[in-house]
Amino acid sequence: MRYVGFSNQFHDAGLSIIEEDGSVSFASHSERYSKRKYDPRLSEELMKLIKDDDIVTFYEDISIRKKMHNLRRDIFPGEQKRMSESLTRGGGGVFGYFPEEDEGTYDKCHMHHESHVAQGLYTCPWKTNDDIVMVSIDGAGEEQTSVIYDSRFNVIDDVHDPQSIGKIYSYTTKMLGYKPLEHEYIVMGLSAYAEPDKNLVQFFTDYYESYSQYTREEFLRLKYTLDTRVKERKRSGMGFLYHRYPTMIADLERRFIKKLWKVKQTHDAKVIAASVQKFAENKILEIMRTARKYGSKLIYSGGVAQNIVANSKIRDMFDDMHIAISPADSGSALGCAAKTWAEETGGTRLKWSPYLGYDIKNNINPKEVVDYLLSKRVCGIANGKAEFGPRALGNRSLIADVRYDVKDTVNDIKKRERFRPFAPAILEEYADEYFDGHKNEYMQYTCKAKHDYNSVIHIDGTSRCQVVKKDCQSVLRQILEEYYERTGVPMLLNTSLNIKGQPMLNDEQDVKEWQSKYNVRIF
Repeated sequence: MRYVGFSNQFHDAGLSIIEEDGSVSFASHSERYSKRKYDPRLSEELMKLIKDDDIVTFYEDISIRKKMHNLRRDIFPGEQKRMSESLTRGGGGVFGYFPEEDEGTYDKCHMHHESHVAQGLYTCPWKTNDDIVMVSIDGAGEEQTSVIYDSRFNVIDDVHDPQSIGKIYSYTTKMLGYKPLEHEYIVMGLSAYAEPDKNLVQFFTDYYESYSQYTREEFLRLKYTLDTRVKERKRSGMGFLYHRYPTMIADLERRFIKKLWKVKQTHDAKVIAASVQKFAENKILEIMRTARKYGSKLIYSGGVAQNIVANSKIRDMFDDMHIAISPADSGSALGCAAKTWAEETGGTRLKWSPYLGYDIKNNINPKEVVDYLLSKRVCGIANGKAEFGPRALGNRSLIADVRYDVKDTVNDIKKRERFRPFAPAILEEYADEYFDGHKNEYMQYTCKAKHDYNSVIHIDGTSRCQVVKKDCQSVLRQILEEYYERTGVPMLLNTSLNIKGQPMLNDEQDVKEWQSKYNVRIF
C-alpha cells in the first residue's frame, strides 16, 4: 500500500509518495516538470504516478474554499468561464481555484495548516512527541492564517483570515514591483540594506491589529457579505482582489492597499522592505511566545517559515526546533500524505532525506569538478535525486570558488539583482570555526560570518549557511572535501541551478539546454 499526497490549484503544487513502511520514495514540485515557476497546477507527469490502489490525500479541506468560490460565481455568473479559460492558458492561483475539479480524485483530505505541520512532525529527529508544540503561519489556508497545535493536532490558538502576516508581506512584495507568493524572499534580502521606519512598522501593525476587534463569526460574516456599495467592477491598485471580491472584508483590504501605494511614493524601497520585515518579525515572535507556553520543542511550517531572518530569532526561544524541509504548499503534499500514513499505520516518523525527486544518474568525479573550479571558478552540479524544497543542497546546485569575488558573476549568470546574497556550503566539522549562530543542513537560519570571504556574506554580515554533514547523500560532500584538501578552505558558494523566474533544473534535457544557452559547465 502506498500513501500519496498532493497539493493543487492554488500555488506551488506538488506530489509525494510514501511506502507502507514509512519510506518516502518520491516528492517533487510540479514546477520541475511543467517548467513554470511556482506552478499552481499539478503536472500530468506527476498525476500519472498515482496508482489505482494508492490511498490519496488532498492537502486541505476544499469544502471551505468552495464557499467563496460559490459566492463569486453567484455575483459574477460569467466569471466561471473566464477563469476556466485562464487556467487553460496556464493561469491559476486563488482566483482560478475551482475546488470541484479535485473532488473525486482523492480518498481523504486534511486541513491546510494540519498538512503544513504534519510534514514537520513526521520528519523531525526527536524520538518522542513529548513537549512538542507545532506552529503554521502563511497567507491563508481555508479560513486560518496561523495556527498553534499540540502534537495531537488539537488547536491551541489560531488567527483567521484576513488578519494575516503573510498577506501583508505579499501585498508589500507586489507594491515593490515583485511577484506576490513568489518573491517575498527578495524583499527579505532587500530589508538588510536599511533600518526600519518606526511609523511604517506601526502602519503595518495597525492594519493587522484592526481585525482583532472581530470574532471568528464576525470575520466570516464580513468575508461572505456582499458590499452593496460596489456599483461597478474596478481594479484596485494591486491589480487584483477588489473587483472579484466585492465583500466588506475586501473593501477593508482595498483601503489598506491604496494607503500602501501612497507609501511607495514617499519612502525608499529598502526602508519599506526593512519595515515590513520588522513588522513580520514582531508578530511572528508574538505567536511564538504563546506557543512556547505549551512546549519547549517547536515544529514550524507554512510559507512564512521560509523567512530565515525571523527563524533565527525564533530559535533562541525554544530548546529545539525543526522546520519542515519544504514549508510552503508543495511541501504539504508530503504533510497530508504523512498524516494519513500515520493514522492508518500508527507510524510516528518517516524514513526520508531531502533528495526525493527526479534521478539523474551521473558518475561525477570530485577531482574533475575541483579542477574546473580552480580554473574557471563557477560550475553546475546536476546529479542524483533532485532536492525537495526551495533550497539547492548539492544535487541541483551552482557552486563557485569563495576565494574570489564571484558574487556579481553568479548573480549575472542567474539574471538576478546584484544585491541578492548567496549561501555558503561548509563541511560540518568547520562550521563553528567560520560562523557564529544557528545553522543546519537545510539553510533555514542566518548566522554571523567570522571570515572575510565576501561572496557568501550579506550586507549585514550574515550568511544562510548550509552545514554539509559527513553522512550527506549528495556528491557535494566529496567535492567540498577535495576542495578543502587543495585550498585549505572548507566551503564553497552554493546556489540553486536555475535562472531567476525559472524552476531549478530537473532532468537531463534541462541540463543540456541550460548548458548550451548559458555557457556554464554542468557536471
